[in-house]
Amino acid sequence: MNNLAFSLQHEGQYAEAEKLYRDTLDLRRRILGPEHPQTLGSMVGLASVLSYEGHYVEAEKLLRETLDIQRRVLGPEHPGTAYSTYILACLAARRGQRDEALSLLREAVDHGLAPPPWAALDIEKDPDLQSLHGDPRFDGLVAHAKKRAASAAKKQ
Repeated sequence: MNNLAFSLQHEGQYAEAEKLYRDTLDLRRRILGPEHPQTLGSMVGLASVLSYEGHYVEAEKLLRETLDIQRRVLGPEHPGTAYSTYILACLAARRGQRDEALSLLREAVDHGLAPPPWAALDIEKDPDLQSLHGDPRFDGLVAHAKKRAASAAKKQ
């Protein structure tokens, strides 16, 4: 169900995706519990689609709740925590909150934004971050992300 919601979201069928994410989240909370990584993943998915629908306040509230749990349960260095931080940065960028978006993006990169498809190397191509283009701080962050990715690749 979660994968179908994700696919619907990426096809632009936001209302259908939202319903599926809500149903999946309800099931996962009841069966797996509110702090299970899959439950947290459904929370991020729902927040993401809410953001695309323009429900910014609800999306931000859900993302911050998710991040609080992830930081406590998974830790700040977990890829899921970094990804949720990244999604919150995208939301801030879409809302025109440039300083907040850049700060969150830096946090996501510094705390292990996972390899593709959510790679630190792809942030300059993410349409959700388009409003940050042309800002020298964003350019510096992209360079920093590429450097960290290259360093991580050498260690493997």
